[in-house]
Amino acid sequence: MLTVVLLFVAAVSALSDEDLEPGQEVQILKSLALKFRTAENDFTQASPNSAYFPFVKSRKENERIKRLNSSTVNSDVYMKKITEQLKTWRGFEEIDSAVALTYANLMFETFYNLSPDLRASFLQSSMSADDLQKLPLSWQYLLPHQFYDDLGLDGAGFAELVNSSPGNTAMLYKIAMVLRDEAVDMRDAFMNNLNLPNQYREDMGYILGYRWGIESEADSNYDYTMSTLLHLPSDVVMGINNATFDNLNIADKLEDKSMWGLASPQSKVAWFTKFEGRKGWREVAGTPHHMVRHGHLLSGAPLDKLRELKGNKEIETSLLAEVLDNTEMNPLRVQELWEALADVDREKSFIAQASNLDVSQILSHYDTPNIIHTPHQHHVMLETAWFSEDKINVPWVNSLAIAFSYMNNQEFVSWTYKELQGLGRFLAILSPAEIDLIPAIDFNSTMLGMILSSTLSLPQLNSIYLKYLDNNYLVADATLNPILLSALPSATILSANPPFIWSQDKTNLLVASAKYSPGQMHSLHEISKPGHWASANLSAILSTHPQCMSDVNPREFRVKLDYVVSAIYTAGPDKFHVIATKVQKLPRHLLMAWLEEAHTRPGSKRLQGEWWNSDVLLDRVTSTSIPDSGTINPFPSHPMAAQFNRFTSANRSMLPSLALAGMSCHCINLVETPDTMEVLALYRYHSESQGDVAAMPSSSRRCWAKKVRQFLHLKALLFNVTVNSESELLSLLTTADIKTVGGEIFLTWGGPALASITHPEVMHEVLMAVGHTRPHLYLRNGVTYTCMKIMANALLDTMMREEGGINFRVLAHVHNLVPYTDTRVLKAGPADIRLYVSSVLSPTCKAVCLMKKERELVRQMILQSYGPPSTWLPLDLVELGDLLVVMARSDLAAVNPTSLRMASAQLASSTLFASSLTEIRSQSSPLLYHEACGAWLGGKDGRQSDEAVAMFKQWKMLANFIVVGNFLQVEVLLKKIDVPKPRSGGNEFRRKRQAQTLTDGIDYKSIYTIVMNDMKAKFDAKELSDTQKMEATRVITETQKMLGDSSFAVLGLEREGKTQSEVLAVLAEYKEAGNMSEAQNVQVQMLAVDTQVRMIQELVQVLNLSAEDLNLTEDELGTILARHTFVLRSPGAVSSTTLTNRTLPVDEETSEGTDRESVADELLNNDAETTSNPGSIESKNAPEATPSEDPNENSNNAKLTTDATPASPGTTALPSPGTDATPSPDITAPPSPNTISSDKSSPTSTTTASTASSAVANAASSSTSSSAATITTSAPLNPLIEEENDFSELLKNTELTDYIIFDAYEPASDYFTTLPSMDSLTLSCDVIIAAGSSSSSISSSDIARMSTNEVLNCLSTLGHLPWPPSATKSIWKAVKEKVDSLQDSTMLPIKRDEMLQLGTLLPAIAAYDSELLDMGRK
Repeated sequence: MLTVVLLFVAAVSALSDEDLEPGQEVQILKSLALKFRTAENDFTQASPNSAYFPFVKSRKENERIKRLNSSTVNSDVYMKKITEQLKTWRGFEEIDSAVALTYANLMFETFYNLSPDLRASFLQSSMSADDLQKLPLSWQYLLPHQFYDDLGLDGAGFAELVNSSPGNTAMLYKIAMVLRDEAVDMRDAFMNNLNLPNQYREDMGYILGYRWGIESEADSNYDYTMSTLLHLPSDVVMGINNATFDNLNIADKLEDKSMWGLASPQSKVAWFTKFEGRKGWREVAGTPHHMVRHGHLLSGAPLDKLRELKGNKEIETSLLAEVLDNTEMNPLRVQELWEALADVDREKSFIAQASNLDVSQILSHYDTPNIIHTPHQHHVMLETAWFSEDKINVPWVNSLAIAFSYMNNQEFVSWTYKELQGLGRFLAILSPAEIDLIPAIDFNSTMLGMILSSTLSLPQLNSIYLKYLDNNYLVADATLNPILLSALPSATILSANPPFIWSQDKTNLLVASAKYSPGQMHSLHEISKPGHWASANLSAILSTHPQCMSDVNPREFRVKLDYVVSAIYTAGPDKFHVIATKVQKLPRHLLMAWLEEAHTRPGSKRLQGEWWNSDVLLDRVTSTSIPDSGTINPFPSHPMAAQFNRFTSANRSMLPSLALAGMSCHCINLVETPDTMEVLALYRYHSESQGDVAAMPSSSRRCWAKKVRQFLHLKALLFNVTVNSESELLSLLTTADIKTVGGEIFLTWGGPALASITHPEVMHEVLMAVGHTRPHLYLRNGVTYTCMKIMANALLDTMMREEGGINFRVLAHVHNLVPYTDTRVLKAGPADIRLYVSSVLSPTCKAVCLMKKERELVRQMILQSYGPPSTWLPLDLVELGDLLVVMARSDLAAVNPTSLRMASAQLASSTLFASSLTEIRSQSSPLLYHEACGAWLGGKDGRQSDEAVAMFKQWKMLANFIVVGNFLQVEVLLKKIDVPKPRSGGNEFRRKRQAQTLTDGIDYKSIYTIVMNDMKAKFDAKELSDTQKMEATRVITETQKMLGDSSFAVLGLEREGKTQSEVLAVLAEYKEAGNMSEAQNVQVQMLAVDTQVRMIQELVQVLNLSAEDLNLTEDELGTILARHTFVLRSPGAVSSTTLTNRTLPVDEETSEGTDRESVADELLNNDAETTSNPGSIESKNAPEATPSEDPNENSNNAKLTTDATPASPGTTALPSPGTDATPSPDITAPPSPNTISSDKSSPTSTTTASTASSAVANAASSSTSSSAATITTSAPLNPLIEEENDFSELLKNTELTDYIIFDAYEPASDYFTTLPSMDSLTLSCDVIIAAGSSSSSISSSDIARMSTNEVLNCLSTLGHLPWPPSATKSIWKAVKEKVDSLQDSTMLPIKRDEMLQLGTLLPAIAAYDSELLDMGRK
């Protein structure tokens, strides 16, 4: 490679100058080399560079620490092999001495331009702070730390060095490293005076945590602001010792609510966990005082902690409401806290929180009668909040729940002005086909102002536009609504009299063009061409929609660049940051043309050669470009703040810094090598600001890698380090270099090269950079799967050696490489793994592409930390996110339906697997993320390999899982709300079919909710008499006791005097441990139904409720009152065939091919087990018993008899512990319908909840605490009543311990007992919309099962899903067969309106049914 010692002589002759004394060059080089050797490095363990250089010392260190494969890494043969491979496959050519000297020439050229006094002070090592700031930034960055030691700068002075260019992250890291060993007050002053862009706070936290070591600064005294501490790595947060926690006054600093809002969701989890561990739950939310101070920390709390706040008498719910309104938190946490609010607080917070609530809570809110809901009182505020963005960012089912309340019960064809006005901007929930049905007469300009929003899609806008045209409103109106400009057909845009005036409407037209089809965009380009280059027009284009320039060719752009720059200056300083962001959307070839033209302009090159003048390229402020002192920078901490200052100068620039994202290899190679890091830092800012799945162009990435190599060769020359291999060259990297370069570029070297870097600390830091790289970049980099495993295990080995095993810190450091390691990570504790998932991995880090072996490894990690899937809460699912792709089908099938339902909206919105990725190796066009996974995993075989196919199936399984969850969400809404007539037509079949799943044809859960709501409302209104309170108390407490006894009997346990709370604790333990058999699970669910029934039977009389109050007929109420409950029998007395009819109803349409009868079959085939195993049960649902003819027969049956009641219809068989039969001394028949006098009241608050649906704690504790059925006993009731003497507390205790209101609105369907399979569902368009991109996993058979009306309404949605190319043919065929207009010859060919809807299916139509397309230009 390069032997630098021989270059000193050459440097003297090549760089001699009349202004440089002979030998000064050598003096500079010697000084730099000496200071480098004695300077401490900037790695985790600070050591002098002399401990690792020359490289023989690094090799000895590798042997001493027993580095993984140290003998191979230290081998000259192996290093030469790596070097040759990189030369062959990456084009990493050897850099000879002559080329290296040109890099030094650039350094010394800038030194020559300095004043003689400054050169002298530098040579004498006597520079002042002012002298340092006069040095070129490249010199400041490359100087060893000793040059900064005697400057006399304080922390604020060092901050000023960085603040001069906030986007220069290289300098930020450099100065932060210089200060690592300085006094705390200096570092504190540095941080407090730093203008740190938010984009770089996480990286700065990395430096503070892993270099400044603040987690163990016991002598700290109130240093560091919370804005700094909040961005510490999670493992550093958890490692803060108690002394440091107290000395840093973290408890006080965490009171800063505004700073808390800057923290990431992962950081919030870490800080809550740390704070609660140090201070306890009480100091978070134990008292009103602590709630005011630290209530916002609840945004990092687990759900079980949040549930403790419900019913807490010490905390006023208004305080909780204030926390909700002022703290951004995950919707699932909002939902838990919402349940703790009083009705009055819910009403006040509803507008702000409606988008975060579960659909059941929205339904409950509108069902609460003691809240006065005036018609449409929320309408304007909600539609303003929800429909102001380009897409609806609210869960679809929430939008439907609100919109249905505004939709009149009239068919679309009968709608008038009144119906349209009532729906307003919630019109966005209607499909184009539904909009087409509405009469056109009322679509005038006034109405358009009420219904139009930027949320509407192009097909929806097109339908509205056609309505508008039907009545010639366009002729009568002077102007067209700006939003409707998106719907203008191409022909209208090009017409002689379009409905707009370019000079007046250009900005609105450009905004509207964001939704344009290619044809519309072409038309816009045509009409804008005549005045394309006018400054006013260009200013509007560049600040609004630069893509309008996409058809300009590079040559024309170069010629007209002055017009572009002039347009930016015309827009003025107020638009600078907007345009700087917007121009990144210009096609890359135009940005490239911008740079090429700017490079030809005078002053853009160095005096010698073609090198870029970095002052010009980066738009630096210089002595000839002084900023306008009268223009204040509105964002002084913005990464482009320095460029803004340059922009205000009277000496105009060509603004090449705005176009850095277009750098070609030629342009990158011309960057001044000493300025490599500064230019690269700004380039990365532009590149990474384009979204979560943005990536560098592969050609640019490789060329940046080559440029970094040039920079390292320059360092080798300056510091007199002999380099003979690529492994040694990379050893010259510092932490500041590594953080600036980033893992995406380092991956260009490949796993073997990076894992064999000679310097062990550099290797560690580089691999950490790779580990912090988002997984989607692994697929786009040319790095192989084997490379990933090599790097992952090398880093894991290093961390385990440092930590002495596997812990949270190890997992956090290995980061995104953890899935590529080995089974050693399974030795981590469950709490550590869980914290790693929740506080380290962001959503973009969870979309992993893994082979079968590694998928199983991650699956085991998840099961080890989160427990059995049946116990997962909704937040667990959201935390796992795309990591769920590693789970087995049986794992996902075991998830609680309510948990999935509640998590489904977030799972749908956060998944990345259907995102489009560019820059995929060997692919000329973008691929969907899951397809790119297959191409990468398949290696040479690509997407056809077994691993690729297996990964595709895993994605499809996960996506189907998300679809099922959203199906359940929609089911809750459609079953528990009066769906307006226009929307109910497509659901009639499903509603009729699923009604068969109700027990006795009655939805007991809904009736129970009405009864409990009525009791709660009357109690709150003080309308219950003492007698009613006593009777209600008796009903609830007796039922709780009986349910507890019965549940214990099912489990084969003895109650042995346990209190009710102890019984619940035992049942919860059984649930969590997974100790319930399937049969026991079914039996507990039956007990839950019995509980609801008996509570209804008793409380209807106590509250004097009629059938009308319960929305029942007299016959239905009679059926309920006649039903027998809690009748204990011998297990063998009832057939299990009828058990299925009672508890596991089967849909006639969907039972075939499913396993819904598996529980009944198991019971049926195990009669022998039933009599010997106390946990096995059978039940029978015989014809209903009729009410007693004698109304008094059962009226006094409020006491228990000692004899068992004979077998009666509709009983539940319960085995006694340890016996074959279950004798019971406490059995009753249904009560008679006699009543206790009470004033009537309307149905009320939904504070109480219903029974759980599937899990033991849900079923048992919910039923035990809220569903309770009454059993009358002759035993004294006083002890029980005394135990629950506070009726208010009793009401609170009737609420569900796990899901509160969340399953109260779930239909009585087996869908909410066990997750249904996809092929058992009939999807609606609402489900497909709600599931988002995951709906691209549905099959043609899923579409075939949809109704014709649903498919017609869903054309636009189906036509804009990211379908895998392999699926489009079958999907199109299924759609075509369901939509009559696509088959009727009189309706063909497909016109523009339908083509706008069919979108992503058009390629399949063109390939297989091209004759159906209307290719006319109109």
